[in-house]
Amino acid sequence: MIKSESRLQVVFADLRRAVDDVILKHQVTEDEYLGVFEWLQRVADAGQLPYASILFFKTVLKGTAGVPYAHPEKDGASYWELEGPARTPGSPVLPSPAVLPMRPDEPGEPLVVSGTVRTTAGDPLPGAVLDIWQMDANNVYSGVDADAFAPLDIPNDSTGIPTHNLRAKVVTDADGFYEFRTVMPGTETFGLAPNSPLADLVDALHLHGMRPLHIHAIISADGCLPLTTQIYFDGDPLVTSTIEGTIPALAVKSTTRHEDGRGHGLDGPYRALAYDFVLRTAADEAHAR
Repeated sequence: MIKSESRLQVVFADLRRAVDDVILKHQVTEDEYLGVFEWLQRVADAGQLPYASILFFKTVLKGTAGVPYAHPEKDGASYWELEGPARTPGSPVLPSPAVLPMRPDEPGEPLVVSGTVRTTAGDPLPGAVLDIWQMDANNVYSGVDADAFAPLDIPNDSTGIPTHNLRAKVVTDADGFYEFRTVMPGTETFGLAPNSPLADLVDALHLHGMRPLHIHAIISADGCLPLTTQIYFDGDPLVTSTIEGTIPALAVKSTTRHEDGRGHGLDGPYRALAYDFVLRTAADEAHAR
């Protein structure tokens, strides 16, 4: 009787084949190979081993939590993106068009985001809910402190900032249309200490120890699979050089500048961004994998 292989055996065998292929393809030398383990020892000695998870953490989640939205090229569904640790419960529910909760003197360039939520068949989704959260222009998430990002050492002092600042659940109208006003987000760091082993790797790869500008969103609608995603911004150099992995090109959107913001309750100029979200139904999920 043939004994079935364990999951560890199967995964390790595939990993070994993949590493073997890379070594042979690039003719990795013995010194280069041993240098990897010397670097890993430096990472461990510096207490940064938990930080190293950022290298492939998004890929792990993409193959688990992100599976319902795998292969968006097959049916035009929106791409999946990790949720991250900064989401909080209890955000206010606002009908569209909405203004995200913000301080009277909220710093940052005004931004209006709008679009539709529909199914892969093109049907609009009235009453869909967009759970939105983002950093403010000073690089701080409201409602959480630095402990939320452990084991990463990401500074986030939200003292004095209202709990739901720049957080809301925006509900689409009868045509599946949504609009919300916010501000351009700040830049999120990975908190890598200068001259540390991971920071040295980032420098050697000509990458950045920061995340691209982004707005988080979880979109849900009756009869559809919830979508976790992020909006990124064209012209931001970080979208092509981040340590966490590739940002899909279709996730990067352009903004246009408008000089007269009176139609959106503004006294001056603002930026506008259009983003349509395409959700899968339960029936879509099986054939999209």
